[in-house]
Amino acid sequence: MGGIGKRVRGSIYVHASAVSLLSESSRLLVEKAARLAAPFAWNVARIDAEITIGLLRYDAFEVAPFPCLAAAARVNVETGRVTSTDYSRSENPLVLHRKELLVGDDHPMRSGWADVTKRLEEAGLFAHPERIGRRSTWLERLASAGLERIGIPVE
Repeated sequence: MGGIGKRVRGSIYVHASAVSLLSESSRLLVEKAARLAAPFAWNVARIDAEITIGLLRYDAFEVAPFPCLAAAARVNVETGRVTSTDYSRSENPLVLHRKELLVGDDHPMRSGWADVTKRLEEAGLFAHPERIGRRSTWLERLASAGLERIGIPVE
């Protein structure tokens, strides 16, 4: 599938701006899923398997240090079946970390995002990734580490 993307439990996550950097087979799967799910607006694709693609919409992907999942569409590219879930009213949505892994090297914000990740790694906040998936837990961890002082907002 190429070197682009964030790998999590067998899935690959990639920002819409970097889909063209995927292998041809993965790129074609994402493009087909996007056509099948239209007009669903997404900014991150999750490649789960050869026939299943998740199209995800994270609020304020470009500006939020840790964007929250607002909506998702799961697409079976073989059958054309699309199931959508709205997370926009969730009190404790899923949070995205390590955004720099989802974009190409030429993305204008990549180095800044990588710097944030490096600071968090140095502070030990990624030591237990199973504990950082939801907004409330993540914000508690950031606040307890006092990360406001290095410019990482905790709210």
